[in-house]
Amino acid sequence: MKQIPVLWIWDNVEPVAGFPAGTESAWSPREQKDLLGFLRALRETKARVLLTSRRDERSWLGDLPTRIEVPSMRMTESLQLARALAAKRRRLITDVEDWRPLLAFAQGNPMTLTAVARQALREGFKTKEQIQAFVARLRSGEAAFPDDASEGRSSSLGSSLAYGFEQAFNEEERKKLALLYLFQGFVDVDALRIMGRPEESWCLPEVRGLTREEGIALLDRTAEVGLLTAYADGYYGIHPALPWFFKDLFERCYPAKDLAAMRAFVAAMGELGGHYHAQYERGNHDVLGILRAEEANLLHARRVALAHDWWEGAISAMQGLDQFYHHTGRRAEWKRLVQEIVLDFVDPETDGPLPEQENALDVVTGYCVRLAREERQWTEAERLQIVRVDWSRQRAAPALVKPPEKLESGERHAIRSLAVSLHELGQIRREVGRADCVQAYQEALVFCEQIGDQTGAAACARNLGHAFKNLPALRDLDQAERWYRKSFDLADESDRLGRGRCMVQLGLVADGRFREVVAAERPKEELFWHFTEAVRFYLEALELLPPDAIDDMGVTHNALGAIYTEAGDFDSALPHYREAIQRLEQVGALFNASVTRFNVAVGFFNAGRQEDALDYAEAALRGFESYEERAAEMIETTRGLIAAIGGR
Repeated sequence: MKQIPVLWIWDNVEPVAGFPAGTESAWSPREQKDLLGFLRALRETKARVLLTSRRDERSWLGDLPTRIEVPSMRMTESLQLARALAAKRRRLITDVEDWRPLLAFAQGNPMTLTAVARQALREGFKTKEQIQAFVARLRSGEAAFPDDASEGRSSSLGSSLAYGFEQAFNEEERKKLALLYLFQGFVDVDALRIMGRPEESWCLPEVRGLTREEGIALLDRTAEVGLLTAYADGYYGIHPALPWFFKDLFERCYPAKDLAAMRAFVAAMGELGGHYHAQYERGNHDVLGILRAEEANLLHARRVALAHDWWEGAISAMQGLDQFYHHTGRRAEWKRLVQEIVLDFVDPETDGPLPEQENALDVVTGYCVRLAREERQWTEAERLQIVRVDWSRQRAAPALVKPPEKLESGERHAIRSLAVSLHELGQIRREVGRADCVQAYQEALVFCEQIGDQTGAAACARNLGHAFKNLPALRDLDQAERWYRKSFDLADESDRLGRGRCMVQLGLVADGRFREVVAAERPKEELFWHFTEAVRFYLEALELLPPDAIDDMGVTHNALGAIYTEAGDFDSALPHYREAIQRLEQVGALFNASVTRFNVAVGFFNAGRQEDALDYAEAALRGFESYEERAAEMIETTRGLIAAIGGR
């Protein structure tokens, strides 16, 4: 080997040091020492040795080898493999989108993708619907596919997953791990701890009193044998085939007729969903990363809860999804989830709660109100919100007469719910131009301050600023600026979204003053000052806003486009307008995207570029017409612009 180059591949060296950890090695200490010496000696030859293992093997190899972590296959590589498998069966994968759910399910694991893609090809699946249904069965562990363990770990998915599992865990530990069958691609050790919380009715004996340290130690060992991927702080990714692999184990440990395990899972995910919701409400938007990972678990918990009439669990799971879907602009998906549950909670004749659904009325009606607002159905939104305010006021009445220092947690929650309902009523009235929105905001602000809800108070102050800035009957830019600065000061420093929104509004106040100076033909120095202030606030807002706050980013870019246009610099405005349109369409804010297109059309028109102006104006009109009478004013205005362009 000193003379002839050799590539030596040694697959699965784990048994040298004992696998799993703690298992006695078949290699004696002397043999391990000799092997290590041999590998060191190979460094002086032309040979190259490739060792593969599921762990880093530092316990016996130290820093001898260069370690290369093998990443998951990229989506393009997964598609390449799927197409090669299809070609062997004389099939051609042409529509990538149809196969994307299956490729995503495999998470870049070549053996998993090979097993499930072969089965999909055998069964002749061709449409996206067929493949989605197949993936749903895979996630639940129901979809069986041929897997001969006698073929060994290189060919059998089951054999590969089982490698080390039987030796690594005793029966009691397997009962705990069987619960992973319920999770969808991700598990937080705290979910298992909640499922075993002794004081709760859903407590499972198998994980009763499980500590965080014990849970992490168990899941770390599971990661060592390849069934999980360990992240930080008790978070783990789950091997895509684990539900299939653990199905028999779960059914043996938790019989199908015994719903205790599923009940505990729903309760755990509901509690985590509620926790994430509350954290987001307090301005901690870092939870969005966890929510992204937990999305499939929350959806699964919601499905299980609705199937068994566990209403509280269903709503708690949706609370986590609520903030995540709205922050990331997934309105259509959220609307479908809400529409599926409304009739389970609300009496359509009275808009009141169905029997035993009183606790959920405020939340579910709140979902419906938000949907009505987004679709600009203002009358329906206000009608439902008044129902919500009346219901919240009735429940909070006993707490409102008590001194703040004597309020219990449930009473504080009741007052906060009333404040939220009043704030939402103010929002609806402000959006239709009614000055009485101020009374609703101010009453909500009083209640937030009464219970020390600084985040809620900041939101009320910010929207009072909106009222004094935007409503003709109230317009007072000094008042608006005062409320925006109060909101910025109330917002926690970690609340990048709330503080960023305040910066946008302070920019709009400076923008408004700029336009007033233009109209009054006041000195250019004053004009330049307000213009510079507005641009500075907008740019600071873009720095503060979280990258995934797509809607807010779109609004800010639109505002930058507008002020550059007003200042006569349409070339600087255009990139911001285009960025705004892209982001607004991304989140489904089609009305606002159409407004931006209208603004671009006006800019092109004023610049003498009639053809470009006409393209944007016609696109804006198509967007407005999709709202029919709800956008009648903008439809008429846009048609007037098109006529002007054509007549110029």
